[in-house]
Order: sequence, then structure tokens, then C-alpha cells
Amino acid sequence: MKTQNQNKKPKKGVPRLLEISGEKKTLLAFSSLLSALSAILQFVPYFAGYWIVQEFVLNAHDLENVDKNLVFYCALIAISSVIVSMLLQGATFTLSHFAAYRILYNLRLRLARHLATLPLGYFTHTTKGAIHKTLQENVEKIENFVAHKIPEFIQSVVGACAIFVIFVWSDWRLAIVCVAVYLVGLFVQFSVYGKTKVEMKACLEQFFSKLESINSSSMEFIKGISVVKMFGKSIFAFQDFAKSVEDYHHFTLSFTYKCMRPFGVFTTLVNGFILFALPFCAYFITRDTFNLYDILVCVFFILLSNGLIAPFLRLFNLSSELMQISEAVERVDTIFRQKPLPQSKNPLKPTRFDIEFKSVDFAYQNPNGELSAKHALKNVSFALRQGESLAIVGKSGAGKSSIVHLLARFYERERGGIFIGGVDIKDIAECDLMEAMSFVFQENFMFLDSLRENIKAGKEASDDEILHAAHLAQCDEIITKYGLDCVIGQGGMNLSGGEAQRINLARAILKNAPILLLDEVNSALDSENEAKLNEALKNLARGKTLIMVAHKLNSALKCDKVALMEKGEILALGTHKDLLKSCPQYKELWNLYNDTQQWSIKN
Repeated sequence: MKTQNQNKKPKKGVPRLLEISGEKKTLLAFSSLLSALSAILQFVPYFAGYWIVQEFVLNAHDLENVDKNLVFYCALIAISSVIVSMLLQGATFTLSHFAAYRILYNLRLRLARHLATLPLGYFTHTTKGAIHKTLQENVEKIENFVAHKIPEFIQSVVGACAIFVIFVWSDWRLAIVCVAVYLVGLFVQFSVYGKTKVEMKACLEQFFSKLESINSSSMEFIKGISVVKMFGKSIFAFQDFAKSVEDYHHFTLSFTYKCMRPFGVFTTLVNGFILFALPFCAYFITRDTFNLYDILVCVFFILLSNGLIAPFLRLFNLSSELMQISEAVERVDTIFRQKPLPQSKNPLKPTRFDIEFKSVDFAYQNPNGELSAKHALKNVSFALRQGESLAIVGKSGAGKSSIVHLLARFYERERGGIFIGGVDIKDIAECDLMEAMSFVFQENFMFLDSLRENIKAGKEASDDEILHAAHLAQCDEIITKYGLDCVIGQGGMNLSGGEAQRINLARAILKNAPILLLDEVNSALDSENEAKLNEALKNLARGKTLIMVAHKLNSALKCDKVALMEKGEILALGTHKDLLKSCPQYKELWNLYNDTQQWSIKN
């Protein structure tokens, strides 16, 4: 039987936004109240003007009878109401901005924390552009909506409702005409989105998706622009970026053309809706039962109609904003709905650091979040004692890196068991698992910060400890050249690939974790940097349980065990010498490697 919470539909749009706002609801409520009062005060000058006109009309036969005090007080009330309304509006936007910036701050932190808990598999089928757009643009839209649009919405709704009530009270026939004109205008304008709410949502989803596509492809283009320039290609050589820009261009242009006529009709109706009431006013004035009150009612409608145009236009703009903010909130919730890897309620902490894989199967997810039919790992089993080293070799796509990623629990295995010190990694707390491991991958990552902060990213340490780790990682000349305080990317400090990789090794040496995971760390280095890197690796790996994904087979010579992988399976496992004797595939791979080492242009 479903619980009440399960039956309850999840909130969307503005209700969900208010739910996200959390502790700032009180500020928003108080801001809305001040906004409503400001809206009501904005129409006081129209009433004051009407009373002044009424005084002169009623005393048109003898202007000496005009109550000058009444005219003065009406003028004073009009001026005072404008001033108070401005003060209230200022207080409204101050409170709404304070609430919006706190919501912006908290929401971005929540998103960042949640993203940090998600498995790496989520980021393989979600583009960086989509995540960036949600964190930056969509959250920014929410901030702008809370700071500006909510107070404007309250002002417009309260103001429009108040005037409609007064219109109905004054003359319900003229009020019906005004309301009918506005509703027709809205119907004409919103007809461009489609006939149903689903069509409107689909249109907005398409708009957001095309923006995310531009974000993603532009980031890739910027990364690859050096290649584009070196080969003398134009932007159109980068097809994904060119296509996403063209798609966005055609979509927005076609939608703009589609909106032109309806928006022209809407603007005409809203700005001139009082014109449709004038024939009725003329009828009232020319009929036999005409009296002075009919003129005053017509004057009242004409005066107050000018104050109604601005709220009408704001309401229309806000209606499109509401649809956009609903989509932005939905994109934020899409990230929040992604579930982190499950954590044990009673976590265990391993006391040993031997590693064992038992009949592990694993498949990556496709872009829809479904498991691929092709397995990256099939029935993988091996054991590694504490302090031993394992080199994983094989062709590209054989599943080498998948073993390292599963051990670090970047992904969840489909079947089988992975153990550290006899404890299933599912039963180890994430912080303890990360504390037990150091990572050095082929794609090194450097923070835009000082060398000091980059090296101690994994562990707080003194400068002496940092310098010692840098020395073991063969970074002495880098420290001498730039200094620990030099910020990467500033003052001409741009590290080469080999230098950045050695800084990453210094980070791992400083952390000094008992398990070390290396993923093709020297595959793209020159001979000098590779020699320095190998010396650093010797210092780093001393006394640790090591798993190395090896692109260059000479790395396997230094390891206790070698695993040859093919199509997601371990084809052979043993020492380098044993595999040369017992495994023809490994011997063939080794011979190919030796041939490439002897190759030259002359040969």
C-alpha cells in the first residue's frame, strides 16, 4: 500500500521554486506583502485625479464653488502615495534581492555537493555544457526571478485585480468589455506556443536543449581550437559547434517570425483596450436617460485604463517568464533526482589493503541512462596481496581503465564482488575508500591556484612536507623556476604535460595512501619527462598496493603481476616472464612493442 508521500505529486514550477528557497520563504512572503501594498498605492493618484475631475465637473456651472481644500488634499495624497509606494518598492526589492542571493548561494552549493556524490557514470552521458548551463544560467534565472519577477508578479496581479474589482463596482458592462479584450489578446499571443500545455512545454524544452548544445559544443571547440587553426580550418570544420549554432539560429528565427503577428495584435489590444469601451461610453452619454454620473464613469475608466496597461504588459512578460522558470527548475531537479551510489548504513574500515575481484561484470550506461548491451568487463577475477603491483595491458577498448574505475567506485558493478582487505567496497564509507587511494590519470587536472595548493589538494601539509613530496616527484626545477606561490596561468606560468603530471605525482606522494591507481600516466610524454616520471613513480609506489594501466609494456617489467585483457576479459595473468612463455597473445604484443621501439624514419 502506497504511503501518503508516495501518492503526493512532486511540485513543479514556482511551488517547487518556493520549496527550494527553504528558510528564505519568510523574507519572500514579507517582500510580497510590501509589493502588494506598493501596487495598491500606485493607483491612489488615479483616484485622487478622479476626485479632482469630479469636483470640477460637478461644479462646472460655478467654479467658485470648487472645494480648493479638497483639490489640495487630493494632490497631497497623490504625491504622498507615490513617495510611499516608491519606498515600499525599494524595501520590497531589497528583501527580495537578499533572499535571492541567499537562495542562489545555497542552491549552487547544494548542486555542487550533490554532483560531487554522483558516480562518474553520470558525467559520461551528461555533457559538461548541460551541467554548466544548469549551474550558471538556470540557477541565475532562478535568482533573477526571485529578485525581480516575484515582486513584479505580485504588483501586477494585485494591481490588476484591484482595478478589475473597481471597474466591476463602477460599471460591470464596461468592465466585461475591458476583460474580454485582454483575454482575447492573451489567447492570440499564446497561440504561437501551440494549442496545449504539452506543446508549450515541448517548445521550451527544445529552446533549453539547443542552448545546452551550444554550451557543450562551444566548450569542446575552445579546447580544440589550436588543432582547428593549425590545420587551417574554419569554425565550420568543427561540425558539432557549427550545427548547434545553426540549429539555434533557425529555431529562434522561425519562432520570432511565428510570434510577430500575434504579438502585434496583442500589443495593439492591450495598449488600446479602452478604445473598445469608448463606443459603449458614447452610447451611455447619448441615450435618453443620460446623466452626469455616466460622464464621470467614462472619465473614470479612461483615467484608470492608463494605469492598467503597464500591469497587463508585465503579466504577459511574466507568463513567459513563468514557463521559462518552470523549465529551469525542472533542469535543476533533474540533477537532484540523480541518485548517488548507495552507501552502507554500517560501514566497515579495512585494516589490510590487499585487493580482490570476484567474477565482476560491468557495462557502461548509454546517453539515456540505460546499461549498454555490450559489457566492458566480463567475469573478471584476480587477487593482489598488500604491497604487490599489477600492470594491466591490452589493446584499446579492452577494459583496462574500467578495472581502476570500478575499484575506486566511480561506477557500480553489475555483478560480482570487489574487496579491499576482505571488505566489499560497497561496505566501505566513501571518505574511507577515497582516503585509502591515490590516483594519477593520463589526463592530469590542475586547479587555477598556486603550486602549493595544487600539491596539497589531497592533504593539508607544511611547506617542508610539500617540498619533500615535490623533490620525490622530480619537481625541483619547477619549484625553483616558479616558486610555490606562483599561480598556474599567471605570470607566464604554463606547465607542460610532463611538468603537470609530476605535480600530480607530488600530490599523490604527499597523500601517501596505501593503494595507488595509475592510468596510462606516461603514454604521451617525451623521453626526458618519462625518465623523471618513472623515477617519481618509483618513490611513489614504494610499499603500496599498485594497479597500473600500462600503455607502454616496459612498465610491466617492474610489476609483480601482469594481466592481459581482451574484450573485457582477463586473457592471462602472471609475471612478465611467465606470460612470455605461456601466452602467445602476450608474446605477440610484446614483440610488436619492441618493433615500435626500434622503428625510425630511416628504417
